[in-house]
Amino acid sequence: MPAPKISILALRSFIAVYEEQSFSKAAVRENATQSGMSTQVKNLELKLGVRLLERGRNEYSLTTAGKIIYREGQEILHRLMQTETTILEMGRSVSGLVRLGMIPSLTRSVFIKSFEKFTACYPSVEISLLEEYSGSLMRRVLDGELDFAIVPSGDIPTGLTADFVARDREMIVSSLSAFDGSPHLSSVPLKALSGAKLIVPSKANIRRHHIDSVLASHGVQISELVEIDGMLATIELLGQSDWMSILPSAICYADKDGIRRKLSILVNPSMGVDYIIVKKSEGYLSAAARLLSESMVEGIQALLSDWDDL
Repeated sequence: MPAPKISILALRSFIAVYEEQSFSKAAVRENATQSGMSTQVKNLELKLGVRLLERGRNEYSLTTAGKIIYREGQEILHRLMQTETTILEMGRSVSGLVRLGMIPSLTRSVFIKSFEKFTACYPSVEISLLEEYSGSLMRRVLDGELDFAIVPSGDIPTGLTADFVARDREMIVSSLSAFDGSPHLSSVPLKALSGAKLIVPSKANIRRHHIDSVLASHGVQISELVEIDGMLATIELLGQSDWMSILPSAICYADKDGIRRKLSILVNPSMGVDYIIVKKSEGYLSAAARLLSESMVEGIQALLSDWDDL
């Protein structure tokens, strides 16, 4: 059988350059030199006798052959990682370090219960949790700093794959005195926010664009608006002032009893957010990472199902 002309190193280099849209950034990602990355991609094109990348004014695009190499290359690397991981884990107990990322909306309510359940079953697994917003988390997964992340759905960077986890509903969160006459966990129309003081995430947050769009399309005028990219600060301010916010029900779960904050079910229109789990396209999760991801997904789905009776 003749030896293949495509090497694993060349595949990794080519995929990294296209995904990063830069030889220098790809070199950092692959812990290589820029000249080394350039040589790998150039040699790959020479061996195959075709161009794989076309350089435009602001980006690299794939030729027809490049699209095939990119798609098949991701699958090859994924299968190799899967085979390697399977062999290395044979006969071993589930152990090792798992690095996961979660958005603040989920860490407050989901992580602790899922973490305790998981560690009781797999005490040899070391867990590292990073709480950030979706854009940063996806970047870290792509760079190999995280094994996987659970984020709201949105534009997925090239090089990542996503699987649907669950759909959440947005709620209006306020002090107990808000919406006088409207009890905790009752339905409140979006127009009730007219003239309100609203806390929103910054524009780097995926949910912000959706909130702005819905408010504008329904003619809801906010009297005051403040950006806070900290869920702890947001939650505390909501319970002690006349500020309000639109938040996913997952982060509101601890306030389901209505003791410190009022939760109102947003209607006319209702708003929702889909959660997804993202990982590298050519990567393969270890047994520990795979089991932890399944545990977190189950935790999210179980928590959201508790709202089904509303």
